Amino acid sequence: MLAIPLALASAVLYGVSDFLSGVQSRRRHFLIVGAVAQTFSAAGLTLVALAQRQPLTHDALLWGAVAATGHCSGTLMLTRGLASGSMHVAGPLSAVCAAGLPVVLGVALGERPSLLAGIGILLALPAVWAVAAGESDPGSAPGETHLVEPDRPDQGRTPTAPATAGRAGVRDGLLAGVGFAVFFIALAQAGPGSGSWPVAVCQLASLVAMWAIVARKRPAGSVREALPAWVVGVTGCLGSLTYFLAGNAGGGQLTVVPVVASLYPAFTVLLAMGLLGERASRDQVAGLVACAVAVALIAAG
Repeated sequence: MLAIPLALASAVLYGVSDFLSGVQSRRRHFLIVGAVAQTFSAAGLTLVALAQRQPLTHDALLWGAVAATGHCSGTLMLTRGLASGSMHVAGPLSAVCAAGLPVVLGVALGERPSLLAGIGILLALPAVWAVAAGESDPGSAPGETHLVEPDRPDQGRTPTAPATAGRAGVRDGLLAGVGFAVFFIALAQAGPGSGSWPVAVCQLASLVAMWAIVARKRPAGSVREALPAWVVGVTGCLGSLTYFLAGNAGGGQLTVVPVVASLYPAFTVLLAMGLLGERASRDQVAGLVACAVAVALIAAG
């Protein structure tokens, strides 16, 4: 089944994109990095859609807009959760929801994965949680330190009471997970009738939203300094495209493709370990092994 390797390729590319985003955002403001990356991602996918010479249909506009709504809201909610100091709650909760909600919807719509695939899906959810949660110190993982503005090194995270921060982390993690699940579901349901336009529309709408936020927040730093973030946009573009292709290859199934694509935190952690020398916790190592087993079971099923 071609959908599985495409979904796995999407997870790898999303993981690489998140890793590169974290590295870039250690040097520059994360909003500018995100806007520059989104520009290259949207441009790349629009060129792909134009090259395919497929019509821009009503369905492509509809599903692309729905996916963009999920993508933007999920990103904003996750960013708010991480900024509040609740990464250990918001991050893994959003990842599990993004993987689990499409499965629930797929089963409700009548999808019935095989026994092996079902075991793999059930194993993938706690595996993603373990990998995303980790036990690293605040600010040590890629994609986390960018929440502290580089021009204000003493800023740190917003001080909140542990209980309040925990509740905020649960809220933001759930909302982020719902947003990402909407993104996965919308692109999986878009269908192949209009080429890559659904994912291109999603990225273009997200581009407008991202630059609107930058214009409102006016973060420190210049766009020129953040141009190296083009590589973040290219890998993110390829991740979205391969996920969209995986959804088409899988006939829009929601019980398999979104789950495999949601394993991207594993590849971010692996890159951090291999290239930055960061140490994984025992839970993360167990989660990485479980992710590999989950993919093998899903593929075998």
